Amino acid sequence: MDLLWLPFSLATILFYGLGQVFVKETRTQISSANYLLLFGGNIGVIWAVYWLLFHGDTSFEAWPWVQAVIAAALSGAAYITFYEALKHGKVSIVGTVAGAYAPWTILLALLFLGEEMTYGEGAGVALVVAGMLLFTYSPGNGNGRKTEILGIAFAVCSLFFWGTSATVAKGAIDVIGDTNFIGVYAAVCPAMWAAYWLVTTKGRLEMPKADLRVLELSMLFLAAGGITMYLAFANGNVSIVSPITNLYPVLTIAAAKVRLKENLTLKQYAALAMLLLAIPLFSL
Repeated sequence: MDLLWLPFSLATILFYGLGQVFVKETRTQISSANYLLLFGGNIGVIWAVYWLLFHGDTSFEAWPWVQAVIAAALSGAAYITFYEALKHGKVSIVGTVAGAYAPWTILLALLFLGEEMTYGEGAGVALVVAGMLLFTYSPGNGNGRKTEILGIAFAVCSLFFWGTSATVAKGAIDVIGDTNFIGVYAAVCPAMWAAYWLVTTKGRLEMPKADLRVLELSMLFLAAGGITMYLAFANGNVSIVSPITNLYPVLTIAAAKVRLKENLTLKQYAALAMLLLAIPLFSL
């Protein structure tokens, strides 16, 4: 199997992992709606420039373009429901539930895209999914249960939105290319997030209290990670790329240990060992 998807996947882990470290620093200093508005503005400009520089000939068949719009809209909705989940639930639980979309993506890809896995790849994916759940899960204390249930409900929506988006995006990218898909995303998601901001804030733009350099750095890393992720989709099976790129919280937590002085637990070290064992299985 061609492993061109692997360097793009590793770059995605790097960009998303570091981006989330800076998001952790600023998350409590700016509202979700205002963050998505600013993020949409950044990603819209960066991805539009990327599309202008690298787009080429493409198919004019209508359905793949419709797929691209649907995939982008699902991803945009996933971000909105994720931030709504954070308002009501614990970050550790919400992040674990929403980030567990890889099995759903795998199932959809095997059923609807006709993708196949070797036994080694299947074992690697299973280790990655199990390791990620172990790595990120932290039980709650039961307080504010009704509010937490609402948070989990939003997180489950994010899971299905992100998982479905990845599969639909792969179908579109295989026909129109990753660059054109990125161009569609650059138009759809910022518009959705601007509408979300308008509805939830009544059009009140807050100046972030966070360090603007850190805030901008988080958005640049996340924008770059999105580009490399869709490049990975273009060069590999989404059933394999999705769980691999979903490893970015490992880097986030490791980097947070250094930058934010956060400590790893014994459980997280065990999960990290599982994830390292999974890597060579993808070459079998």
